Amino acid sequence: MPLAASLAELVRRNIGRDASKRAEFDRLRGAVAVVADDQRTSLTLRFDFGHLVVHTGVVGVPDITLLGPIAVLEGLGALKARGLLGVAWEKLREGGATRGTDAGTGARSKNHRAKDAARWGDLKIYGLWTHPVLVRRLLRVLSERSSSPYSFLNDAG
Repeated sequence: MPLAASLAELVRRNIGRDASKRAEFDRLRGAVAVVADDQRTSLTLRFDFGHLVVHTGVVGVPDITLLGPIAVLEGLGALKARGLLGVAWEKLREGGATRGTDAGTGARSKNHRAKDAARWGDLKIYGLWTHPVLVRRLLRVLSERSSSPYSFLNDAG
């Protein structure tokens, strides 16, 4: 499934099953460019208070830009929805794992390189500091995990 269709379906599914995500979606207003740097794919998500239009390519000047490998962008639904601090903590936990090298050579194995490509540390969010509320709401809407403020009680680690 193309990236645009998968993100649109992710939003549709999340706001359909969770009233708090629907409320966040209804408050979203802005343009989000999504760029897969390894596939030369880009799209624009334009949110306007309860409406979403998906454009092929980057249209206009986006408020925020998500840049990363296609595997990371397609996996945005797996991101925990705990605000900006939660996003930062998730990046540290995922990206801070020990990196393996082949014995003796110091070269990274193909398996480790593939795992690294899917780390959240490869996701760059431009506009995070100028539009933090838009980023927070977007990530909450995209996250398939619970948006309950007490969801951390159910996390095992």
